[in-house]
Amino acid sequence: MKTWRDRLVTASYWDQTFLTESHETKLGRKLVVHEYPGADLPQIEDFGMKASDLHIVAYFIGPNYDEERNIFLLLLQDGDSHTLTHPWLGDMEVRPKDWTISESNEKGGFCTITIDFVAVGAVMSYSKLVWVDEVVKQTSALDQLMLDIFAIFKMGSDAVNGYMKIVSTMMDGWRNIIAIARLPLTWVQQITGQIDGINADFDALLAIPGQFEAAVLAVFGSIAGASADVADTDKPRIIALLTDRATRYPINATLLTMSVPTTSALVLPVNIEKHKAMQAVALVSAASQIALIDYNDAATRDTVLAEIITAIDILVPQLPDALFQSMLALRVALLTALRDQVLDATQSVELINYMPAVVMAWRFEQDEAVFDAMNTVTHPLFVRGLVYG
Repeated sequence: MKTWRDRLVTASYWDQTFLTESHETKLGRKLVVHEYPGADLPQIEDFGMKASDLHIVAYFIGPNYDEERNIFLLLLQDGDSHTLTHPWLGDMEVRPKDWTISESNEKGGFCTITIDFVAVGAVMSYSKLVWVDEVVKQTSALDQLMLDIFAIFKMGSDAVNGYMKIVSTMMDGWRNIIAIARLPLTWVQQITGQIDGINADFDALLAIPGQFEAAVLAVFGSIAGASADVADTDKPRIIALLTDRATRYPINATLLTMSVPTTSALVLPVNIEKHKAMQAVALVSAASQIALIDYNDAATRDTVLAEIITAIDILVPQLPDALFQSMLALRVALLTALRDQVLDATQSVELINYMPAVVMAWRFEQDEAVFDAMNTVTHPLFVRGLVYG
């Protein structure tokens, strides 16, 4: 019966054999842990597998060990990747990273070379396209979460009438968004038809759990879809409109998380709060999708980022934990996707000492939120290093 000793193969690199007695291999995943105030659980970003670090000691011994050593060192210095036949792990394509040579005249002369190899293909990176896909993924996740979390409670007839009156008034604001956004006529007709359909079928939609919420989200999905037919130069204006509307109605976090029976006097205000929060999150989601364009300059890109990030930061403290985490994931994905675009800033300065962000924004004659987004400011009072404006 074969044992592990029988299955070992002769070690070689680029067909040059060598002796070895042991190895170490380091594997893992590239995880970045983000901890936020108010969140009990951290947010984990997974950037894929780490590069496989292979630590192996090769040795050459005997009267002609120096000739074998010299050939082996030339192979290591080649600078390209080649096949390593690893006695324990088999064949793999690797590239030498570091190596250390140790020699002795004992035992007739021998040399040990300690090498760190990196397995080719183990290093993974997120491209711009991946982060754009991540933004789309997070906005889709938000839609599903909103259907679950903002499902309205069943109401009596009086509460339904009050709900219809308040929500209809809010939907008139949607018509204003469509008019000011100057969307293509066919889209205006489609979205207006969706709003009219909700008003006409209010009772029927409320009677079936989830139908009213789905109809509302479909309107905002159409606004995001309509923007695909708008020139990229007009999209920042639409984003500003959506983010402004998203933060217009303050959200009562206490009401938002309450569970109430049909007969409760609070059922109407709780359901209205759910609708306000759903509208706000849906507007931010639509704005994030519209923002996925190629920008011509850093100022426009950073203004868009600042508007969406500011809206997210205003909303997240009021949202339930699941939405809190999902909105933060969208924030990270959007920041990374747009910051991946290499755009020249108009000015830069090297700060030796810490300066407040508001002071630097004033010096650059720009909005503080734009400055914060452009320079990824983590604390508004302590900005240092190379900053752009």
